[in-house]
Order: sequence, then structure tokens, then C-alpha cells
Amino acid sequence: MISITKAMFRLAIILIMTCIAGMTAAQEYNFAQYYLDKLGISPAFVSVGDYNEVGFAMRSQWPGVDGGFKIYMAEYQQKLPTYSSGIGMRVYGDIGDKSAFSTTCADLLYGYDFGITDNLKCSFGLSAGFVGRSIRQENMVYYSMIDPLDGSVGSLNEKLTSVVEYRGMTFGVGTAIYTKETMVAIGLHRLANLVLTGASNYSPSVLSVMANHKFKIGGTEHKLEQFIVPTLCYSHSRYADMIMPGVYYSGYRLLLSMAFRMEKADKMATSVVLGAGFDFGKVELSIGHEMETSAVLRQTCGSYEVGCKYKFEKTEKNRSGKTILCPAF
Repeated sequence: MISITKAMFRLAIILIMTCIAGMTAAQEYNFAQYYLDKLGISPAFVSVGDYNEVGFAMRSQWPGVDGGFKIYMAEYQQKLPTYSSGIGMRVYGDIGDKSAFSTTCADLLYGYDFGITDNLKCSFGLSAGFVGRSIRQENMVYYSMIDPLDGSVGSLNEKLTSVVEYRGMTFGVGTAIYTKETMVAIGLHRLANLVLTGASNYSPSVLSVMANHKFKIGGTEHKLEQFIVPTLCYSHSRYADMIMPGVYYSGYRLLLSMAFRMEKADKMATSVVLGAGFDFGKVELSIGHEMETSAVLRQTCGSYEVGCKYKFEKTEKNRSGKTILCPAF
């Protein structure tokens, strides 16, 4: 059993490093409150934990200008502790106010969770799904088109293709390695795309990385435990890079977060992210606001996020040992 576990762990590392070496990437959305959409970071999270979950999240981007868009996500996770596994489904997409973007995606996920040592665990995940996207480039809004004084949107002095559409299959792979205090997760999304229509275009890959460590700051019983969790999130694509350091407080059924987000796309953008989560037992609610710091993006009114999650507790323990989690999950 130990030799099989080591072999699977080595295979996961080899697959991920091979994909990194050969990947082509493109811009991909991500929630500023990353814990709202952990399967969007890595499919490996589908097998982490003792809970079955159903969740929903929505992000309203740039509501202060025409051309802002909304992102939505819904997911379900089913743990299979007898097999040290988990399965899930994730549906997500976005739509612009002017229909510049319209995306619909649906993924099926599988994850296998195993112990490396008594205190170190690893989860390896796979995803496969369908993606459909329509892009009306003449309706797109770039940073350089927004007037920093009044927020008005000007024109772009460049001729763009009217409509780009495609549909196809997409695949992903990821891993999460963690202890009771530390977690590192990697996800590679849209590694290969079998295009069904619109063969001149495709949906390129994206890399996501998340790392955090929890420090206990008080409490002796489970309900009174308090933690501070420094976190670093990173994503890479051909057209955009994002890095977001932050810190989270977890305790007394409350999750408070603050982060600083830097993203390089059309231009460098920076923002401050504030969030609050409330744990009512089986139900969790989260809200957040991302405040832009640049003169241009302040006119967009930033972004707003809201999410909810319902947990079904499992009494049967995972065969690979006691569950290990970061409190943010």
C-alpha cells in the first residue's frame, strides 16, 4: 500500500510539472474570496474534508460602468470515504451587461485523498467538462477606454473581429498537499480542448496556485478556537497574471478577510479586498467588496461578491486517517 501511495504521489508531480512545461495560458476569472470557489483553484479539493457540500457564488464586476459583467458558480461535492475519494460537479460562467462575454461551463470532478505520513496528506484531482463561449469584441471595455475623471467609456482605436464563438471539451488536473496547519494547492485548467465548432479559436489553459498557513491565537475548545491564516493566491495566463497576498481570521463562527490584489492585463490594476463570512452550523454565508485603487478603476465602483454553502456532515471517517483541514475550507 505504501509503494502504491508513493507511486501515485510521484505520478501526480510528474503530470503537473509536464503540464506546466507545455501549457499555453489565457486570462481566467477568479473570485477575490477564493474560498467561495475552491474547486476553481484545484479539482483536488473535491476529496478534501468530511463534508458533502452544495454551494453558490456570484461576482458583480465593474457595476459603475457599461460593459461590466457578472460571474456565477454553482457546485456540489460528494465525499466517498470508503474509497478515500470524492466526486463533484461544477457549473460556472459569466455574462456581460452588453453581452461582450457569454460563457457557460460544466465540469465533472474526481479526487483521491491519501496519507503520505501520519501528519501529511495529499489529494490528486481530475476534471472533464464542456465549455461554450461567445465574445463580441466590439462591446468589450478595456482599462484604457475608461476616463479616470468621470468614469465615461470611450472608443478603442482598433478594429476588432465582430463575434468569436466556440464550443468544446475541456480537462483539468490538480493536487493539494497539506498538514493540519499548512496547505499548498495547484490547479491546471483547460489543459486540452477538443473544439466542436469554431476551429480557429480555442480556450487556452490557466495555472492557479494557493498556499496558506494557520496560526492558533486562542481557544481550547473547538467552538472557541481562533486562527489567523496568511494566504497567497496566484494565477498565470498568456494575457494576465494575478497575485493576491492576504490574511484571514477564523473564530467564533466568523471569517474575516483582507487582501491586496495585483493584476496585469491591459494595464496594471491594484485593489483592496475585504470580506466577511458567517458560519451558522451547516449553512455558511460570505460577502465581499473589492475596492479599486487606481484613478481609472475607482470609477467602476469595484466589484461585489456573495456566496452561500450548505454542508452535509459525514460521520464515517476517511480510511487514510483523520481529516486535516485549513479553517478557511
